[in-house]
Amino acid sequence: MNKYSSKAVKTAATVGMSLAMVLSAAAPVFAATETTYEAEGICKDIKVITDSADPKDDNDGKADCGAQVYLEILSQLDGAKFSTVTLDNDMKALNKEGKKVNILEVIADYATELDAFAKSGVGYTEKANIITWTNVVKGIEDYAGKGAIKAKDVQAGSDLATVMENTNAEKDADADWSTIKEGTYKEAKAALKELKDFKADYGKYLGIDSDGEYSNDLAGAVQDTYVSLNNNINEYLGVNADEDLSFFVLAFDTILQNDLEGKETALDKELEKGNDKSTIALILQGEKSDEVTALDPEKIELNNKTQIKKRIDLIKNHSYYDRFKDEDAVIAILDAYQELLDNIGTNADVLKSDEYNAFIKTKVANVKADNKVTLKEFLKNIDEDKDLKTDKEKAEKLAGLLNSEQWVILKDAKEEVMDSIYTMETRKVGNYYVNKSDYTSNSTNSQRSTFENTFPGYLYALVDKEEGLFGYDLVEKQMNEVAEALEAVTSAIAKITPANIKATDKKTLEAAEDAIYELTKGGDYEDNLTKTEAKTVRAAETKIENLREAFDNLGTTAVAGWYDMGNGNWGYNNEDGTPAAYKWVASGADWYMIKDGKMLRNTWLATDGGRWYYLDNAGKMVTNQSVDGCWINSYGVYMSPSYNG
Repeated sequence: MNKYSSKAVKTAATVGMSLAMVLSAAAPVFAATETTYEAEGICKDIKVITDSADPKDDNDGKADCGAQVYLEILSQLDGAKFSTVTLDNDMKALNKEGKKVNILEVIADYATELDAFAKSGVGYTEKANIITWTNVVKGIEDYAGKGAIKAKDVQAGSDLATVMENTNAEKDADADWSTIKEGTYKEAKAALKELKDFKADYGKYLGIDSDGEYSNDLAGAVQDTYVSLNNNINEYLGVNADEDLSFFVLAFDTILQNDLEGKETALDKELEKGNDKSTIALILQGEKSDEVTALDPEKIELNNKTQIKKRIDLIKNHSYYDRFKDEDAVIAILDAYQELLDNIGTNADVLKSDEYNAFIKTKVANVKADNKVTLKEFLKNIDEDKDLKTDKEKAEKLAGLLNSEQWVILKDAKEEVMDSIYTMETRKVGNYYVNKSDYTSNSTNSQRSTFENTFPGYLYALVDKEEGLFGYDLVEKQMNEVAEALEAVTSAIAKITPANIKATDKKTLEAAEDAIYELTKGGDYEDNLTKTEAKTVRAAETKIENLREAFDNLGTTAVAGWYDMGNGNWGYNNEDGTPAAYKWVASGADWYMIKDGKMLRNTWLATDGGRWYYLDNAGKMVTNQSVDGCWINSYGVYMSPSYNG
């Protein structure tokens, strides 16, 4: 018997060689009789050798034919995946009758020959392809009947034909599924599941698209029967749908709430008082025959992925799930379990995050020494300081030494890592706060151990019971104050110079002076500065001194009331010497408008009340005259162009 190597078949498929060419180098076969395998079809040129003197050389031609069919199908696929083949596409070859037909029919026609070829010693790829092809054909015809592919229609006596007859309540049908009843529901539902699975596995080969459209009778029979039977079942279920959905949601929501609280669920609990059919156990049982006697697990650990996934599977594997999976309440329950899973994933990732690695690895300047240490070591050194007796003293020590670079790393680690594993919470009892902190429910024992070994306890200890502050809060408070002080001596005074300083800059200047005191030698924030910040503060100190000197020399501009600004302009200060922001000022019988400390002149003025006034060259409010064609009354209010008093 001839053997066909994987390499030879692949080569032939690639270059379009005939099987005779593939075998042209083979040793001659000594035979008594030579005939043709078939009169028509793909294998009409295959020679069959029989009655050989050597029985080993007897060849019935099936493997040869199978090889030729295999190559022909490969050439029709032309690199396309077999999963793209349908009953109605243009991939065609000769069947045994010599007619060009779809390659699915060719596979059905030559199934025996393809099987013989697969068993003749070919490679893994050839065997795998043939198994895939023939299994698709077999799967279709096992359900739709032998010859269904060739006829493109359902065959009498097949399983599919029976389902169609029952669904349509035909005369000789075994059952009437046109109107589902309690006695026929389970059987009809089982048939629907089988039909659904068949449609999922083979629908694409039959030619059923994603929208349920089709172009041949066999595909139409599958799709139409599925839709009809599904509608019949849904119509039956609709009678009890509201109650079933209500119990389904109540049961799984009860389990969820107990899981979140770490409690077991009593399966004998009646969701509707006095209704022994509303117990959680019966609802979990659904349409299954086996009674549910226990949950697995009875209660879940919120940091255990396997247990949470079991709860999700419990819902999705329920016999009612397909009916209710699109309901908002059901989706919400599944989302709650999924969120628990996601949180575990998040916690697992935080110990690999950039923020965590920065805290334990990145070295920063040590404020009290010339060396560099990681922030983890920096905090640990404070924790081990024997002169510091309490957690509060340790937190205050850290607050007084931490610089802005170190603070950024600590703050990121707190928000990304610490908060994911440990929750710092308090509750007020009387005039004091008590510590209600705990590990997050989805943190694992391993994560908790890492947390304790990485972050010193004084950070998350309650150090001020009157204010409810943790050690970290004291550090955060100080670092926020440092940032505000740096802003006060830099950006807040950036645009103020000795040449343009005004009386209105008084508060800004005083804030800068207070801040520079705290940031320089002897101040509370001196040790919180990086070298760069310290250099910036020294420069700011000189500027602030110059601003103070210029401010003190403002002279008469700081007095209350009117002062001459020259060129016909007048200024006006409040009683404290600060420029008036926006106000009317009377002088004798005349009124003047002050804006930003300066009298307005030669301009129209619109007030918030919608009134318009005009101020002349001397700044005086105009009355009883026309300006720009607009009449102004005795109160100084513009009336209208035509109004003349």
